[in-house]
Amino acid sequence: MKRKYKLKIFIEIISIALLSLIFILIATFFFLISIYISNLPSIEVATKNIKGGGTQIFDRTGNILLYEIGLRQYPVSYEELTPKVIYTTLAAEDDSFFEHKGISLKGIFRSIILNLKTASLTYGGSTITQQLVRNLFLTQEKTIIRKIKEIILALEIERKFTKEQILTMYLNTINYGAGNIGIKAAADFYFNKDLKDLTWSEAAILAAIPKSPRYYSPIYKENLQRLKKRRDFILDRLVELGWINKDEYLNALNEPIKLSEKKYFKIAAPHFVLEVKKILEKMYPDLNLETAGLKVITTLNYEYQKIAEEVVKDGALKNEKNAGAKNASLLMMDAKTGEILVMVGSRDFFDETIQGQVNMTTALRQPGSAFKPISYVTLFQLGYPIETIVFDVPTNFGTDQNPYVPNNFDKKFRGPVNLRIALAQSINIPAVKVFYLADPERVVENARKFGLITIKDYKNYGLSLGLGTAEVRMIDLVRAYSVFANDGELITQSLILKIYNSKGELIYEYKPQKEKVIDSQPVRMVNDILKDYEARRGLFVRSLPLTKIDEYDIALKTGTSQFYRDAWIIGYTPEFIVAVWAGNTDGKPVKEGLSTVAALPIWHNFVSKIIKDFPKTKFLPPLPVKVNKPLLNGEWITPYGIHSELYFIDRNNPLGPIPSNPYKDPQFYNWEKAVQEWLNNLGFLRNNSNIFF
Repeated sequence: MKRKYKLKIFIEIISIALLSLIFILIATFFFLISIYISNLPSIEVATKNIKGGGTQIFDRTGNILLYEIGLRQYPVSYEELTPKVIYTTLAAEDDSFFEHKGISLKGIFRSIILNLKTASLTYGGSTITQQLVRNLFLTQEKTIIRKIKEIILALEIERKFTKEQILTMYLNTINYGAGNIGIKAAADFYFNKDLKDLTWSEAAILAAIPKSPRYYSPIYKENLQRLKKRRDFILDRLVELGWINKDEYLNALNEPIKLSEKKYFKIAAPHFVLEVKKILEKMYPDLNLETAGLKVITTLNYEYQKIAEEVVKDGALKNEKNAGAKNASLLMMDAKTGEILVMVGSRDFFDETIQGQVNMTTALRQPGSAFKPISYVTLFQLGYPIETIVFDVPTNFGTDQNPYVPNNFDKKFRGPVNLRIALAQSINIPAVKVFYLADPERVVENARKFGLITIKDYKNYGLSLGLGTAEVRMIDLVRAYSVFANDGELITQSLILKIYNSKGELIYEYKPQKEKVIDSQPVRMVNDILKDYEARRGLFVRSLPLTKIDEYDIALKTGTSQFYRDAWIIGYTPEFIVAVWAGNTDGKPVKEGLSTVAALPIWHNFVSKIIKDFPKTKFLPPLPVKVNKPLLNGEWITPYGIHSELYFIDRNNPLGPIPSNPYKDPQFYNWEKAVQEWLNNLGFLRNNSNIFF
């Protein structure tokens, strides 16, 4: 009896202990549940990941998407979800979605049986609500703990949100492959359509992809057969569920899988958008552009861009054959606003044989004679008139031990010429003299005021800087020319018009600013020369008609770098500036004598197509400048005899009296010797057509 009593007591103790342990386990379980539930994000937190997406870069109209950084994600409201989208999604993923409370017992039991059969955790039996939970809050690992969390959170999601809210969040966050997050991005990417315009077949295709984007995304040809089978399965389910009729089913089943052109695979205006990306990274160094959800409206005129890309490619292919210049680039800027309207960095961004991904509009290259207007405008600041005579004769600007004897483009020497002819025909000997007379330090100072900040101390280059041997970027050179187009004002420059954040709020807007960097008179003198069609005839000869477009004032300047590596044309009106470069990215020289011909046709073919969109604004004329002094008055045969420029001009006081001792100038002997040698040979060369006087 006593033994039975002890056994009973023992059993009771064990039972109490077991019950206590069970109670502790249950309490712990519910305590953990309460923690999970208490930490469940609010609806605002739950939806924060679906507001935004990648950074979108648009053209100036805001309608053409040029490029997108990161994932594409365009949130939609429930009202934008059409019956086709809803029914195909439910047929594919969870046909009892509107009946269950977040989990499907039928689905769970089915997944348990399948996992036992396969000895794995492959099958999940997840509802749309569970999938949403997994996408927003959990990892994709397949563990029992994660599954418990998933179920708990799914039940709580169903308690807090409506079915419509849950389905909307799901369709905004599900992965549709190829960087598309959400149904709207997928419809836009694969079919170039809004949701309301999808067919039953297209909606079923989109519903098929999330099961495994890697195996069903139609961007890969090997997926198409699998995708068709899954689409047909979804269409069959729609019929079984009574959600479409027989005719709709048959039409969808027979509709071929046809995608839109893959507009995102190849970047539009690639050099331009990558430059924009660099700018954004500098503007927002702490922002992840891949998830920032920015909408960037750029300055690009996409219509002009397409024209430019075509003419650059055609021109470069011809140049490769005729001039040995494989590459070309083109840049256009609105002179009044500084907005970059066109940027073609090479003839083909994807052509590695020409190093096509190098953006030649931002690469450092010698501008050659395209630099000369800055020397001339600096000279005109000192009061020199356009009629000033300089001698285009062979001249050693160096020493006997270290000579510097530049040549002219056509290897001809013209004798005395005025500054109009010297600049319009881009003659080198006068250009070096102008650079020296204007004072190299002042020329460099003006160049930097004009935005050419890559040019340092002129002593690094010597007098050759007057011929453009200092490297600059095309984009900076175009801005420098805005000073000529804007009557002495330097305009700010931009590739971006506006930036909106993920909430659609304007956070940046470009507002052009102008700064007066030089007086108008010397600028107008340069413009008057560069727009002079007849004055440039001697340079262009047979290609002269390409420099003119009827009824428009067009100022034009060529440029050829040392050893014929770079060919430039910069043409401008008071409305816009267009620069063209032709050459080889690796610096291999162009065929001698063909550099101007390489760039000019590209420039003309582009400008002639777009100029009609701009007013026929005229350049303001300069005031007349008269100086009663030899050479500056346009006369080189003087009462003092025939002498070089430095015989009559004191560089420190060019409008003052004739120097009493011109030998004080370190260049006087060189210049005077060259002129006297020319005079000594004048009788012999009097009938030579290369000498003009």
